[in-house]
Amino acid sequence: QETLILTDTSLYSMRFVGPPFTFSFALVSNNVSTLSTNTIASVGDKVFWMDLENFYAYTGRLQTLPCTVLRYVFDDINLEQTTKFFAAPNRLFDEIFFFYVSSDAVEIDRYVKFNYTEGTWDIGTLSRTAWVDAGIHPRPRGAGIVSDNSYVFIHENGDSDDGSTMNSYIESSDFDLQDGNNFMFVSKIIPDIAITGTDAEVSYTLKTRDFPREAAVTEATTSVLATTKKADVRCRGRTGILRISSDSITTAWTLGETRLDLRPDGRR
Repeated sequence: QETLILTDTSLYSMRFVGPPFTFSFALVSNNVSTLSTNTIASVGDKVFWMDLENFYAYTGRLQTLPCTVLRYVFDDINLEQTTKFFAAPNRLFDEIFFFYVSSDAVEIDRYVKFNYTEGTWDIGTLSRTAWVDAGIHPRPRGAGIVSDNSYVFIHENGDSDDGSTMNSYIESSDFDLQDGNNFMFVSKIIPDIAITGTDAEVSYTLKTRDFPREAAVTEATTSVLATTKKADVRCRGRTGILRISSDSITTAWTLGETRLDLRPDGRR
């Protein structure tokens, strides 16, 4: 019912009023723009885009998207290459990729991704130069360059890396063990994960920190099968980092909410 117009400084809404060619224009917001003409993506009745120092959504009204990785992105970005940046919707998983160039690169080497159903963000390294979402094709397709050769990749297809081992992982940011004020002892991990594949297993690795400025220490790694109810571990700290990974051609997994068994503990 409307067309959005982004200028260098403002967002306008254009609506058809009546024949033959009469339109009305309304200022939605000033002090908002877009980082590139291609860092805008629409999914259904939602529009998402990347601006300098922020991410936005329009759903009938303008919203600033709270971003947990905002400083990671905008503190390490090459703004001289913004014409190469682009947004890429992945409706199969309710996600929007924003591909961009890090400060030490001249071509796209990173992405930041927003799940608009869960309101969560994640980051990664991936070189893509163009994208077509699922629709004409059953799976999304992305163009990229590997070892000076150009390819079109079919995404979200199968459980291997084009027939080779898929090294996949997800790692959390730092989280407090209880409230983070006291040392806590972790004795069990209760996984919430669906695993499929022949003899499939994933690894759970728990890293801890005693103090925020200390380096994270890997204290526990355990294997989890589809039938695993709990995994016994021994580690302590104030904050934790959880990494779930697999290294297989056939393994696929979907992660839920992991639980930890905690109790107060001293430093020794």
